[in-house]
Amino acid sequence: MLRILFNEPKRIDSGLLLEAGQAVRGYMQALQQSSQKHSAAEPHKRHHRYKVWSQGFIDALDELEESKYCCERFAQRISKLTVEAMNPAEQDDYHRFVYFYKNAFIRLFSILDKLGTFLNDLFEVKTEKAKTRFSYFTVLRRMHEHHIHGPLENQLYNLKIDYKSALDRLRNQRNMEMHYINADMFDDLTQQEPKPAEPLHVENVKANIADLQQGFDMVCRTLIVAFSYITSLQAKE
Repeated sequence: MLRILFNEPKRIDSGLLLEAGQAVRGYMQALQQSSQKHSAAEPHKRHHRYKVWSQGFIDALDELEESKYCCERFAQRISKLTVEAMNPAEQDDYHRFVYFYKNAFIRLFSILDKLGTFLNDLFEVKTEKAKTRFSYFTVLRRMHEHHIHGPLENQLYNLKIDYKSALDRLRNQRNMEMHYINADMFDDLTQQEPKPAEPLHVENVKANIADLQQGFDMVCRTLIVAFSYITSLQAKE
């Protein structure tokens, strides 16, 4: 979709992105097959709801990958350490990088939280009884505490731990962007107060890109694990 900005052809899915999409679509196919076996209205209605929900994951993952790709491409055009040192064209590319970077990490956590809501509903975790507004990680913790689908919870927890450092940094930036100030100003707060007329350095673009890639990998692997697991359950119905 957005590769047209760089005069490039549409993406051909591969790697983790392809695997994640296949996992979700596999569940949707299992739902369809199950619906054909059951004529009762209520199971069919529930299956339709989960199918629509699952398509939302495919769309959201596509939007995340496109945003990640764009911020990576614009990051390649940034060579200066301060905005003041950039020429107008590089300043524009820098601001485009910031835009797509913010868009990407917001979408990243949005997918995880949608998955949390999905699992909470599917497995009747009832996280809302403990916390009205909850995240994916809250659902994961409640699944652990109440021994709900332990094999799945254990795999998802291990993924959370494997990617913890990058996710924590991305979540801090997401929280700053959503609740306090713009994410690109966060780095300014951590610097010592500059001397008059001394330019502030831009954030570490390469480090941010690396964290975003880690977060993207985590989301893909999480969807692969979750939907492979629930597809196996669906096949047993």
